[in-house]
Amino acid sequence: MTTVSIDQAQAVYAAEDLWRNKEPQAAIRFGDWHDIQPFYVTLAKRFREAGDQVYPPTVYPRKGALKAHYDPSVNGVFIPPYEKGGVWALTTGTALHEFAHHLDPDAGHGPGYRQAMLDCLEVMGWDTELLLECYAKVGLTTSDKGDGITDKVGKLLTHADKAATDEERRVYLEKAEGLAATHAVNLALIRKKQADAEAGGDRDRPITGEMFPLTALPSVTYRNLAVELGSSIARAHGAQCTIRGKSAYMTFYGFSEDVHLTELMINRVTPMMFEEADRYLRSEEHRASGTAAISARITFCQNFAWEVGRRLRQAVQQTEKEILALTDGKTGTSTELALREKAVEVRDYVAYEFKRQGVRGAWKGSNTSNWSGGAADAGKSAAQNANLYGRRELGGS
Repeated sequence: MTTVSIDQAQAVYAAEDLWRNKEPQAAIRFGDWHDIQPFYVTLAKRFREAGDQVYPPTVYPRKGALKAHYDPSVNGVFIPPYEKGGVWALTTGTALHEFAHHLDPDAGHGPGYRQAMLDCLEVMGWDTELLLECYAKVGLTTSDKGDGITDKVGKLLTHADKAATDEERRVYLEKAEGLAATHAVNLALIRKKQADAEAGGDRDRPITGEMFPLTALPSVTYRNLAVELGSSIARAHGAQCTIRGKSAYMTFYGFSEDVHLTELMINRVTPMMFEEADRYLRSEEHRASGTAAISARITFCQNFAWEVGRRLRQAVQQTEKEILALTDGKTGTSTELALREKAVEVRDYVAYEFKRQGVRGAWKGSNTSNWSGGAADAGKSAAQNANLYGRRELGGS
């Protein structure tokens, strides 16, 4: 799988999560995995009635509970059973996602897949515009011309994967981070122009995101560490968050693109952080340190999270400096004002929401009395080398 399709996959997951929250029919539940087969028979029949020779895939139970997937080699959709924890996958939204892969198994999550998903909705008589709007919100289209910022970042990451040296790889990754940051600055400028033109009319404003679940993680310690990472990512993107239920849920506040990018990146980077921590805990360096595994894990992940946040903030700050350096005094002033107004609007919105919700106190984070210098250095190093934009890690196919 190429880096481009991986990046597109994350955006597709985010868009379809938004769509499921807005489309009641997508949340209709099946009793168990075998109940999806009649749904597929009906869906394929609708396609044939519309003139397309489509036949249903076979539905199989999946051993693992963390994702569903389509396997073209057996023409089969694999769904985790109810008793294995697959209740999340037993919805029409998930079933349609896998059927779209059946329609175009070579499309990955690119424009071909997204058109197939829309075709499924159309033959079912569902609203296609709603899903199109959700794709657009995360920068996706169904056109073969590419997906704008997602496509451009993906190309840079492809070069990074093929780089001959670590230094060359790092250069491409920094360019990808800078491009994402440039996108954020450009949106701030557009937003200011809208505000100036409409005098506070109907324009883009900060939002409160949906509750972001961390319940799949095995313990409070893991969830606390994921919150450390999520908070660092949110701050770098100009968003803020609240934490509920012993770190079981996070809610992000900020402009829509910042909230969604934060959630996308948490999905990618959280498993990466824990994988790297596990690798360190198996190393000779850790065994020789004599530090308890839990203390080393906490130290490693905290430093990983802090370094990820630093990298992202640095990318944004560097991009802002470059844009200001390339503009004349008038345009540069407009850029500075747009960024300042964005920060003030988010701050005021968060203050209002926190007061309205009665949010009090501050999250205290993870603690360990046995800090490990080796684990801290290893966590920082792992974050410095992490490909923050190019991996799909959690759930789905």
